[in-house]
Order: sequence, then structure tokens, then C-alpha cells
Amino acid sequence: MGILKDRIKYGSETIKDPIYFNKFSYGRIEVDENKCTLCKKCIDMCPINAISVMDKKIFIDNKGCIFCGNCLSTCEYGALVNTHDYKMAEFGQLGEESREKIYKKFNRSLVLRSVDTGSCNACMLELSATTNNFYAISRYGITFAASPRHADGIVVTGPVPLNIKDALLRTYYAMPEPRLVIAVGACAYDGGIFKDKYAVERLDKILPVDLYIPGCPPSPQAIIYGVLKLMQRI
Repeated sequence: MGILKDRIKYGSETIKDPIYFNKFSYGRIEVDENKCTLCKKCIDMCPINAISVMDKKIFIDNKGCIFCGNCLSTCEYGALVNTHDYKMAEFGQLGEESREKIYKKFNRSLVLRSVDTGSCNACMLELSATTNNFYAISRYGITFAASPRHADGIVVTGPVPLNIKDALLRTYYAMPEPRLVIAVGACAYDGGIFKDKYAVERLDKILPVDLYIPGCPPSPQAIIYGVLKLMQRI
């Protein structure tokens, strides 16, 4: 029945523009400085310390945010706003010059290998959804390979426990150069709710990360947007 409704709504099973504005999506959380009183209640309610004060202003680390909504419901003045803007993907450690050299090789097609480093599977489910008939990420020349030897880059989901670090490094070095690393989700960014734990190491301390796609989990739209941004297709 759901497929039939989508076919009637969109005219086909595959949506024409998968990165449309989605009012139901969570997205970048912004602060209205005219309403903010610096009461710091949002800081106390954040379970992962993604909110801080910088230059007498509330700063939200949207890359590390797990979008639990605690800060939004706590703010009595409505100073925090969910913009529903899921287009939060940001480039990582490479400079513009190196990025130009590498990404020109991948502006028409990209083969990825997913690596789950201890996630709760939420990010993996959303990543898998990008390949279904509705989002159809393959139409952009983006596919997934079973072996890192056939891949241009890896997509890492979840925090990186020390006992999987060696497997991650072996997968990375099994790829031909140049190698790309895409971090999907808050856990892959800084460990998420597991950060600063003795058994977890930040991904960017292990491998050079080319692209961060924030979210907990990021939606298929956010993932597609990020990868297309990496390929300089948008």
C-alpha cells in the first residue's frame, strides 16, 4: 500500500529529487541570540556536551549532536530552533588543493565499502535505505562493493572500539590510492554517547577523514547530499 501511495504521489517509485527540503527531518539546531538569556539550562541537559559557551554566546556542535531534542524542550524562551536543514555535511582534514586533485577522479562515479565499527545499526539502516528504489543513489554512479579492493573509499559508522581498530586499518589500506574516508553519524565523528570512554578512539585520530555527515542517525537524504558534495556534483 505504501508503494502504491508513493507511486500516486510522485508518479514513479523513485523520487526525482532526493535532496528536497523535508519539514519532517531533524536538522541543524540554531540559536536565536535575541531570545537567548545564557541561562545554560540547555548545556546541563545535553547528554554528550555538544553545547558550550563561546564568546558569551551559546555554541552547538551540530556534528557531534545526537539530536535528542532535550535542549529544544528545555529552553523556556524558544531560543533554540530545529531548522530541519539536514544538509550539514562538512569536509574533513584535506585542504582545497588536495581535495581538487582527488575528487576530480570521482566526479562521475564512486564505489564505497561500508564499515560498521560498533554502531547500533541505525546509521547502517539509513545507509542501506539510500540504495532502495525510492532514493536510488546508484543513479548518481554511487555503488557499494563487497571488497575494499574494489572500493574508492570507506563509509564508517559507529564509534571505533579498540578491538576493531586493526580491522578498520586493514580495510583502509586494502583500498587502492587515493583512499577516501566518510564518517557517517555522531558516533563516527567523535564517539557520540561513547566519546571519552577508555575503549573508544576517535576516528580522525586513526584515519584522515574526508567527509563528515552528522546525524544520529543521518537520514538517507543527508547521506546522499554529503556524498554528492564530496563528488562536487552539487
